[in-house]
Amino acid sequence: MSLIDYVSAFLKPLKKRATMSILAYRVRARNRTLTAHPTSIWDYGYHDLHAIEIGEGVTVGPYALVLVYHRSPLSSIPGRLIIGDRCAISFGVCIRAAGGTVRIGNGSAVAANSVLIAANHMIKPGEPRFKVKWDETFSGIEIGSNVWVGAGCVLLPGVVIGDDAVIAAGSVVKGTVPSGEIWGGVPARKLRRIGEQNAAEPESA
Repeated sequence: MSLIDYVSAFLKPLKKRATMSILAYRVRARNRTLTAHPTSIWDYGYHDLHAIEIGEGVTVGPYALVLVYHRSPLSSIPGRLIIGDRCAISFGVCIRAAGGTVRIGNGSAVAANSVLIAANHMIKPGEPRFKVKWDETFSGIEIGSNVWVGAGCVLLPGVVIGDDAVIAAGSVVKGTVPSGEIWGGVPARKLRRIGEQNAAEPESA
């Protein structure tokens, strides 16, 4: 390797780190009540800051990845991220708001290491998995107000979760979760309504 190769290998990650720092700074500067851990990653097109709408008192935890691309050559559907007031995005959460809108209602929380995917690749025989258009049949994610998404959940494109719902840890969710219900499993299904006693649980005080 030449000296130029060594210098280039040294400078490339520094340039990437500086770029990511600038992107994160722009989000924090625009949203003064946002509390985002310094290790959280904000990945978006430089001209796509308008596609990120964050309410008052939002918290984003360490190592969360928030990706928002308003335009993509793989989809005609614009990407957007809308987070309501007093929401919490926990440690290691991955939000991919490209090819659809990810909307999180007021007072909702997404627990550690969960993944929210606005669009997915189409699957066609013999075609490369990562070079094909995204499926526009199902896109975007809608999470209502006062929703709890447990740790390690995966929310697939097209998911709609009603107000006051709870998603159990480790669930894979597709389709619609009605308001006020607890869902869990792979794929997630209704476990019970909030307030209904589970036969395996004692009466609460």
